[in-house]
Amino acid sequence: MRSLQRIADALETTAVRLPAAADGPRTVDVVRAGSAAVPEDGETGRVRPLVRGQQQPHALEFTGPHDWRREFRHPHDELMYVVAGAVEADADGRRDELGPGDTLYCSGGVTHRRRAPAPYSRVLLVGVADDFRG
Repeated sequence: MRSLQRIADALETTAVRLPAAADGPRTVDVVRAGSAAVPEDGETGRVRPLVRGQQQPHALEFTGPHDWRREFRHPHDELMYVVAGAVEADADGRRDELGPGDTLYCSGGVTHRRRAPAPYSRVLLVGVADDFRG
């Protein structure tokens, strides 16, 4: 996943969106609970795409611990929902601690990063795909 992330960074996309580019848009799609989750770059936590193909929304499920590896800035809005565990988030110069049921909204252009220290953390990220030109 690390080399895929480097390629994605060079192309200004994400490692999850890169393989999705090979899939065309889908009008209806089911992503099963047991679908493949991959290790996040250098982490013991995992990430699983919840939307496949070239779609307007992007949705990801992060499970397990994740660290402050990188900052993100997207052209479109993004919402993070904590299902289980805890998350520390930095967004636009402010730090928040989030627990189950909490959400963090970042408008497009806001620099943000997150850390999920607990091994049982589960976080959903939903936003508009970076490459969406609507």
